[in-house]
This record gives sequence, structure tokens and C-alpha cells, in this order.
Amino acid sequence: MLSVLDLEKQISADGATWLDRRLVTPDAADLSPTGFGQQVREAMDQRREHHIDQGDATRRQDGRTFYRRNLLATLREREVASVGAEIAASKALPFRAATDGETISGKFTGTVQLTSGKFAVVEKAHEFTLVPWRPVIDRQLGREVVGVVQSGSVS
Repeated sequence: MLSVLDLEKQISADGATWLDRRLVTPDAADLSPTGFGQQVREAMDQRREHHIDQGDATRRQDGRTFYRRNLLATLREREVASVGAEIAASKALPFRAATDGETISGKFTGTVQLTSGKFAVVEKAHEFTLVPWRPVIDRQLGREVVGVVQSGSVS
């Protein structure tokens, strides 16, 4: 599975999408000019316009598009912050974003599926954070976990 969202929903999604990964590595040679390949090309064009409208990309006079530096990480961080704030309101527990290189510890209480990927909810007594999910984490549900966040992943 390439994405939990269909192409239409990826166009205006808040997080980093499969379309975004295609946009920042713009080799569309593997896309068919018809059928699904054409649908992907059209969705990529619309997503590109969305980024320009949001200020995450600019179009030069020669027609080339330049994306914000670290676009995928920026989109992922925005989405995590937004969803973290929503969860904080329902949990009555403050959200704290994890920083790169930080050691995270707490009780693994569940997962959330975001546009940017799946994230684990790690709670402490006075706050919680969302960290990139990995399959090995599932075996630790309800237990204390410790990990280091690095480059959009956790170990």
C-alpha cells in the first residue's frame, strides 16, 4: 500500500503524502500517460498548486517549481503538531513534540494513523508525544518504552 488516502484526498492533505514524495523526486517516467498514471499526474499537478497556494513552493518564470527546503519533514511536523493538539484536548493531557536526537520514554498507549504515516502515542504522567511507529513497538502496548527519535524515525 502506497498511501492510506486516495489521490483526491492527498491533494489537500495536511501531512506529507505519497504525492509529495513523488513531487520532490520528479521522475514521472514510470507513470503511464493514460489510466491511473494520468490520474497520478493530474493529482500531482493539483498538489503542486496546493503547495504554491500554501507558500510551501514557488513557481519560477520558466515554469519550474521549487519546494520549501525539507518539505516532507515540515509537512510531517505540522501534521503531528495539529493532531497532537487535537488529542491533547480529548485527553486533557498536554502534547509535546519530540525533537530530533531526543530520547523519549513513557507508556506506549496506542497508535494514530496520519497522512504522514503511523505514529505511536507515548504518555508520561504530565504529557504525551507522538513518535514514528515501527512494527516492533506493537508488542509493547501498555508497557514503558524508551527510544531515540532520529531523522523521522525512532529506535
